[in-house]
Amino acid sequence: MKTVPAFLAVCLMVAPVSASNDPPLNPGERAKGASKVVVATVTDVDMAFGENAFGDRLILSQVTLQVEETMKGAHEASVVVTIEGGSVGDVTLEVSDMPKMEKGKRAVLFLTSAPGGRYLPSGRGAGVAEIDANDRVVGGNLSIDDIRSAVKAEQGKGKQ
Repeated sequence: MKTVPAFLAVCLMVAPVSASNDPPLNPGERAKGASKVVVATVTDVDMAFGENAFGDRLILSQVTLQVEETMKGAHEASVVVTIEGGSVGDVTLEVSDMPKMEKGKRAVLFLTSAPGGRYLPSGRGAGVAEIDANDRVVGGNLSIDDIRSAVKAEQGKGKQ
């Protein structure tokens, strides 16, 4: 009977550690794989059934963003980013590694080009860093200035 309490104690100690295994945002590495890096605010979300690059039929959210700053790539006043997940009628698809993008949400997005002039987050959900009212990454310790510096430094490496 002593093994049950010991096992329970080990489980309780391991649970908080395993819940925090998300890697921290490395903006320089993320920028390396992105064709565009922007700070933007969601202005519209249109959800519909569609197919991803692998031919899977699922719900896709077409997220329209008003761009306030372009850190990498050509500036566009607005961009449309395709995010897997969303709701159509009574059907909801939640994708564990993709963010839920809602009107008014502000983020730094690391993007790759997709067909039709749209974009995808580079590294899936890791390509979207939500920003709070103090210009800091939600759930992290980076500021927009930190990300801007890292993106600039990464771009400088390619020019040497």
